Amino acid sequence: MKKITTAQEMRRLDKAAIEQTGLPSLILMENAAVGILSVIRMTIGEELPGKRIIIACGKGNNGGDGYAVARHLFNRGVEVAILAVGTVAELKGDAALNAQIFNAIGGRIIEVRQGAIPALPQADLIIDALLGTGLTGTAKGQIARVIEWINTRSEPVLSVDIPSGVESDTGFAAGPAVKADRTVTMGHLKRGLVLPPGRDLAGMVTVANISLPPQVWAGTGIHFNLLEKKDVRVMLPRRAPTAHKGDCGRAFILAGSPGMTGAATLCSQAALRIGAGLVILGIPESLNPILEVKLTEAMTRLLPENKRGCLSPKALPVIEELLSWADVVGWGPGLSQDPDTEETVRRLLGTIKKPLVVDADGLNALGRESEFAGMLPAGSILTPHPGEFSRLCGKSIQDILAHRVDLAAEKAAAWGAVLVLKGSPTIIADPGGEVYCNPTGGPSLATGGSGDVLTGMIVGLLAQGCPPVHAACAGVFLHGLAGDLSAQEVGIAATVAGDLDRFIPKAMREVRPDA
Repeated sequence: MKKITTAQEMRRLDKAAIEQTGLPSLILMENAAVGILSVIRMTIGEELPGKRIIIACGKGNNGGDGYAVARHLFNRGVEVAILAVGTVAELKGDAALNAQIFNAIGGRIIEVRQGAIPALPQADLIIDALLGTGLTGTAKGQIARVIEWINTRSEPVLSVDIPSGVESDTGFAAGPAVKADRTVTMGHLKRGLVLPPGRDLAGMVTVANISLPPQVWAGTGIHFNLLEKKDVRVMLPRRAPTAHKGDCGRAFILAGSPGMTGAATLCSQAALRIGAGLVILGIPESLNPILEVKLTEAMTRLLPENKRGCLSPKALPVIEELLSWADVVGWGPGLSQDPDTEETVRRLLGTIKKPLVVDADGLNALGRESEFAGMLPAGSILTPHPGEFSRLCGKSIQDILAHRVDLAAEKAAAWGAVLVLKGSPTIIADPGGEVYCNPTGGPSLATGGSGDVLTGMIVGLLAQGCPPVHAACAGVFLHGLAGDLSAQEVGIAATVAGDLDRFIPKAMREVRPDA
């Protein structure tokens, strides 16, 4: 699992390394240059003599990294040209020292002031060392002009730390931003490299080891993590050789309404496909003939309905009986926003004691956070998309997208539930404070019913005894991976939610071959 830092957190780590261990900042910059050099070799080949590289350098430490790597390249026979924004005389500290050294050994520095950017011949690579993590807001002036110039060139582009023009903490690019083919980031991933559009502008990302001593991590309080396949592997439940269906979890799913039997089907089937031993689907009674055809392995339980064919409060005694049978409960997919149905769900909320997975219309029935605060049972998982999350917490969608990591963490703690904030990427927040970013999935998931499959997968993992945060993380990761596998075989646009169900087994085996 990789840590993901804000710009301030990374500065704090650098400062701790310098102050606690005596490691000079100049050495950190030198280590960064060595890391960049390694990625350059991966990008344009091991044979560097005779290659031509342009490095665009800003006035801060990001530019200092550029000057340092320019020296290494120059000493290896590379024809290096530096485009310096402003004058070398304006540089300070380690950046100034590295620029002076490069100049002293005969390096070429072209100062970009107010005039046009000089014409330069075709190069093998352009390196963007303009801004790094220091930007907040919009790149302006000469920096903006150089960014736009880089984007007009045909050479591959390597950005240092983060593409210039991208905010390190949000991934936003309010103005011009470098479109990189690769990014080499120092020490640890930055939020802007996993959040859009920064994620998409960064290209392939490599984390360079700048030799931060392990002890500087103590007490840093960095709680944002990138999920990896090896993390999910240990989260998946294992079946004992003697296991029977009762050992593999009992799930009760409350879902479906007229016109929405597909949502109930997808959710129930996914819970079984991920490994739940027994699934009972509670549905309005008139839907049973349809679900008997759609579902083979899941059992159905007929519930009293109103004249509109939606769940009625008269179903409460039957539902309470099923709650006592189940290990875990999922509700919401296709449940409808019928007033009787919402009343039924709200009345259940105050009494249910089993872990609860809530999605779609189940989230709508919760209302605002003031209405459900303190009522969610222990181990609950909420799975809103930004629109649903907006209704739950009263924040605008724009605010949610700008601060999704911190808001997810805040509300998971306030609600005492694991929060799965769906999107690209999906963010999973544990009420204990840890937050996870999911790297799998893509536009193939943009299809009706995809969220119903995810709910079923999380329900199925939770039923098998996974801790709630593990069920959420593994479910989201495998759901996205199933979408990726389907995109490869079926196609991105052609993938439908039913395909995800077919690719769940393949996704599980890719994470753990014996799953």
